[in-house]
Amino acid sequence: MKTLTVEEAMAGLGRWLDRALAGEQIQIRKGDAVVELRPARPAQSAATEALSPREALRRLQEEARLKPEQAAQYLREVREERLAAEDRRPA
Repeated sequence: MKTLTVEEAMAGLGRWLDRALAGEQIQIRKGDAVVELRPARPAQSAATEALSPREALRRLQEEARLKPEQAAQYLREVREERLAAEDRRPA
């Protein structure tokens, strides 16, 4: 089992997700609180249903109880990470 700080988890999120998907137990600690990173079993309808990006974001906000500005910040970070990864890819 691997226990990470929030900073460690954020710095290597993709790597930690891959390891959790492979079956490794990953925990993230923030103060006294600890959360586990593990695969979720999607509901049958959610797995086959195609959502628009707007609807997917709305559902993410509902489920995670994110505020709209938090979700927008998350999407900006994901976009920046993808752009940075594209810049690192060989042509």
